[in-house]
Amino acid sequence: MTLKNYHSQLTLRMAKITLEENIKEMFELLCTLSSLNYLSYYKYNYEYNDFIYQFSVNNNCDIVIDEETYSRLNKFDFLIKKGGLVLGKVVISNKLKSNLSALKKTFNKIKRDLFKLYEVEKELIGTQSMFNIHLVHDQSLGEFANAMQNGLKGLFNVDIFLETSLNENLVSIKSKDIKHIVIYLISDEDTIVKSQELIKKLNELIIVIGPDDHKLSMLCGKLGIETYIPINQFRAENLKPIILQTRKKLINKNKSNNKIIALCGISGGIGTTTIAMNLASMMAKNMFDKNILYIDLSTTKAVSNLFLEQNPVPEKTIIDLVNSSEYDIAKNLENGLVEIKENFYAITGIQKQIDKEFLEKDVFITKLLDYIKQISSHFNYIIVDIGTADASHLKTTMYDLVNEIWLVTEMTLPHISKLKTFYNLLKRAGLKEKTSFLINRYDSECAISTDDILSILNMEEDEKLHFDFKIKNDYKTLGRAWNYCELACETSKDSVFVKSLEDILVKKHFFTQDIKNEKEKKGILSFLSKGDK
Repeated sequence: MTLKNYHSQLTLRMAKITLEENIKEMFELLCTLSSLNYLSYYKYNYEYNDFIYQFSVNNNCDIVIDEETYSRLNKFDFLIKKGGLVLGKVVISNKLKSNLSALKKTFNKIKRDLFKLYEVEKELIGTQSMFNIHLVHDQSLGEFANAMQNGLKGLFNVDIFLETSLNENLVSIKSKDIKHIVIYLISDEDTIVKSQELIKKLNELIIVIGPDDHKLSMLCGKLGIETYIPINQFRAENLKPIILQTRKKLINKNKSNNKIIALCGISGGIGTTTIAMNLASMMAKNMFDKNILYIDLSTTKAVSNLFLEQNPVPEKTIIDLVNSSEYDIAKNLENGLVEIKENFYAITGIQKQIDKEFLEKDVFITKLLDYIKQISSHFNYIIVDIGTADASHLKTTMYDLVNEIWLVTEMTLPHISKLKTFYNLLKRAGLKEKTSFLINRYDSECAISTDDILSILNMEEDEKLHFDFKIKNDYKTLGRAWNYCELACETSKDSVFVKSLEDILVKKHFFTQDIKNEKEKKGILSFLSKGDK
């Protein structure tokens, strides 16, 4: 979804909420008119060929969310259909006897609104997107796979493919237009070892069913597979909720396909804001088909407004934007969201030190999380500049929320000493896997060696990769940029600093060297063609 579609989606969300409320009210009316003790509504999920409980209404017109309250009292049920489309079913306590004409009118209104809701959800969250199951098995497990295929067909109204290799339908499985889940039946460790490189690329799609072997389960975990089921504990009906949950994750991932990245400096003045602003701008420029958002969440007086909007005293900041509780882009632009270019937006930070108090309040943090979650599906990448790294409530909340944490440090003894303390905190919090380092001014005279740093941080040899993301000392370029409040990536594109950031983005796979070279080539050709005119 692009920003241009945002208003349309917001309208659909409001329509969905309104329809859901209308449907509940109509069911309340139906229960009253028919003198029922209760009725329960189940929504039909065509893809899973199942009815999902939504709510019940009792004779006091109370909405009851807990299914257990009335599930044992179910007596009569009937389908709600429009043409050949099943929308749901209603379970009632006793037969309908009175006010049949009024009941029919009420029921038709319910059916009409349920169909409207179906259409809105289809457009809003892609409920009509295709869903396939690939049942991949070892040759020795053919009979078991056939039996499982038959069992799954009774649980899901989808295509279930039987295959003996992950490679058989690899192109189809990797397609983003169709959702796929792979159930991998294995008899031993060799199958996983032979396919481990492919599994790493598809791990989010795979559910493994194999021997009751702890070592094998651990191996699958290392490859990023979240679900391993011992074959002696397998039941088709028990697999259903796992498939549904995996399916939900895939829908959400493919729907937003975004990433939230937090940058924080191991100390103040280390260059975090400069790096974050330039990285965000470069991502927008090199990935023009992606939407980028920069958020200044530093707890000191912000300077991002000077560089990104050339506005020394902005009327609105992140405090105003988050407190507005608005998710409409047009209204956000009036409350602190700044459009830098077509695919690059920014939310600048606080301007008064007194505002720091608001940043740490629970009510603000709750609103901030809600805002980021609401808008995250409209931006492919969100860069959050959280200033100096510490364990405040605001920042620890952000560490949990984001996909990646980039710690900005220098290779000097004081900085590495602070890095050791903070990195240990992140590891104890289970955040090691999402953390990496950006080494600023790594070639300064005071820098110590990587081997010494590994020793100080008590790191293993394979953790050297943390030090692959380095930025050269380019004080001339950055000094000029700061004097004129300019982004170095805009005014000094061939500088050492900008080239260092480009290398980091290439190494982190945001764009390839080929794409960057192609853009440079097009720029040269464009310049030459202008010279010929």
